[in-house]
Order: sequence, then structure tokens, then C-alpha cells
Amino acid sequence: METLLRLSTLLIILISCSAFGQERKITLNDLPPAAKTFISKNFPNQAPSYVIEDKDITETEYEVLMTGGTEIEFDAKGNCKEIDGNGYALPDSVLPKVITQYIHKNYKGQGVEKAEKKRWGYKVELLNDLELEFDNNGKFLRLDD
Repeated sequence: METLLRLSTLLIILISCSAFGQERKITLNDLPPAAKTFISKNFPNQAPSYVIEDKDITETEYEVLMTGGTEIEFDAKGNCKEIDGNGYALPDSVLPKVITQYIHKNYKGQGVEKAEKKRWGYKVELLNDLELEFDNNGKFLRLDD
């Protein structure tokens, strides 16, 4: 019974602490170097509308909205986790070259609207709403429609 009480108390403390996650507006210069490089390489003619740092107990993430409407999420190290063109095609340079070559060859005329980096590889959504999955080496795994 005492062990159950201690575990319950610990659980309540953890839940309470996670509720105190901090979101704050920051500048482009406050992003990790890898995130700044990603933005300048892939969106040289756009500026961020806003940059948010989202901290909680276990992790820090960054959310960036570009003036063209693209939303980008970065991890604490500045690695791109997810990018959404919000109805517009993303630049080819946001994905590994082998993936963009596969898409150009097999889905001519279709741009990538969303891309998500997963532990196992990449999940890509085309403008026609087809979802493609690739492993970390860029090998095509499967199609979801």
C-alpha cells in the first residue's frame, strides 16, 4: 500500500511538471546552428514569420513558420524533424537526393508537400496526398494512399 502511494505521488509530480512546459518566442539567431543552416540553404528568399522554442522536462523543440507559409519543426540539435509546405511543394533540397530522384522518376510532376524524419527513415506526402515511406538510406519501402 505504501509503495502504491509513493508511485501515485511520483506520477502526480511528473504530470504536474510536464504541464509546466515553456513555449517562448525567440529570434532566428537563437536557433541551433544546424537549424539556421537548413533554413538559409532551403529558403534563401524567405524570412521566418515567427520562431518558437518549446521546452519541457524531456526535450526542446523549435517551430518555425516561414513567410511563404512553410512550417518547420527542429529537434534540440537543430535537425529537421518535420516540414510542411501547407499546400505548396517543398524545395527538393529538404530531402536526401536519392528520395527526390525516386519521386521525380516515379511520380512526375508531383511535388513533396510534407516530409517527416522518423527513427526508421522518412515519411513523405506528395501534393496529390499519396504518402511514401523510405528507409534511412532512401530506399523506397511502401506507398500509402
